[in-house]
Amino acid sequence: MKSEIIAKDVYLNFPIYDAQSLSIRNKIRDIGSKVVSRSKEDISGARVIEGLKNINLNLNHGDKLAILGPNGSGKTTLLKLIAGIYFPTSGEVSSRGELSCMLDIGFGFELDATGYENIILSNIIRGHTKNEIDKLLPDIAEFSGLGEFLDMPLRTYSSGMQARLAFSSAIASTPGILLIDEFFSTGDIEFSEKSKTKVLEMMDNSSILVFASHDMDLLQNICNKAILMKNGEIILSGAPKEVINFYKDTYHLR
Repeated sequence: MKSEIIAKDVYLNFPIYDAQSLSIRNKIRDIGSKVVSRSKEDISGARVIEGLKNINLNLNHGDKLAILGPNGSGKTTLLKLIAGIYFPTSGEVSSRGELSCMLDIGFGFELDATGYENIILSNIIRGHTKNEIDKLLPDIAEFSGLGEFLDMPLRTYSSGMQARLAFSSAIASTPGILLIDEFFSTGDIEFSEKSKTKVLEMMDNSSILVFASHDMDLLQNICNKAILMKNGEIILSGAPKEVINFYKDTYHLR
């Protein structure tokens, strides 16, 4: 089955809660006024922030899409929309193919559970069956390099060890559709290099890649399509080199 991602005329709004109901209203008055000034109202009269506006995408087998844009432009929001974490306020989003997102790789972890138990829990959340996890478990354990610590509760781990476990669990299998939001720190330099090599391998083997990053050299080397986002909108789409050059010129990044 060929993978695909389609987004058609998608808008995504986030509601703003009534400031009258907040007990700390006076403390956030200035912040709140700035937020409200950038918002609109939906048909019910509730104030909303427009997270995404008029998003149209059509990605097919073999496409590797780079998402560029400054912080706050909507890159992560778009990835979460494609992943099904967010649902559009209007418009349609659909995907076909096994999907894996590397957005919050530690999601689903429990501090009192052991490393092995957290591997199982996190991969159940990702949709793997118990039989699939049993087959993946030895490779995950070996890649993590955590050894006997996998029998200990997660709360005893250092932050670097937790990152090792989270990353090793997230890259256990190569999906048809891979969504990645930046690269992340995974502890010591040796493990970080091993992690980067593994992610690049996954990118090569996935049928569709959607990759948000500020590493423009990497995006240009890996991707065959690119979009530039600003204020929740796609303001330019095209070949990676073209979009990256426009982005650099617009934001004086050269």
